[in-house]
Amino acid sequence: MDERLHGLLARFPDADSLLTASRDFRHRGLTRLDAYSPHPVEGLSEALGLRERRVPVIALLCAVVAGAGALALQVYASLNYPFNVGGKPLLSWPAYTIVTFAMTMVGATLGAMLSMLWLNGFPRPYHPLFNVVEFEAASRDGYFLCLEADDPLFDAERLHEHLLQHGALSIQEVPA
Repeated sequence: MDERLHGLLARFPDADSLLTASRDFRHRGLTRLDAYSPHPVEGLSEALGLRERRVPVIALLCAVVAGAGALALQVYASLNYPFNVGGKPLLSWPAYTIVTFAMTMVGATLGAMLSMLWLNGFPRPYHPLFNVVEFEAASRDGYFLCLEADDPLFDAERLHEHLLQHGALSIQEVPA
């Protein structure tokens, strides 16, 4: 592997070609590949092997912790600082539901947002693909597949030929 090379970036004419190439390279055993398109492509995440669902689990855990924390704080305040209001019992759970629900939603929202940012690697002010001028089209009309050089099966010459066989319009080496 060339230490100065991030990988190969191939541009495809349409979403179907990108999807077919992604499936083939994943089937060949490559694990370090990523695809870029201007719109969601159905089946692309499965073709790339992206099946992890960590954000919903983290959001659920944050929601449970925030809700339990809000409820515990209210119970603690009621028991340690008793204040009789209108003869209501010290542990009047209906009074706690609104705050507990609200804090559960805040915990889920913050957990989902922060875990999504963290798992996506943000903030990342620099990425090697930003050096490729043609990559600007990924947000307009370009369909790109990047085969990263740190993959154990990466062989630039062999993969270059396979990309051409899949109908890549252009293939560029991405400097690290």
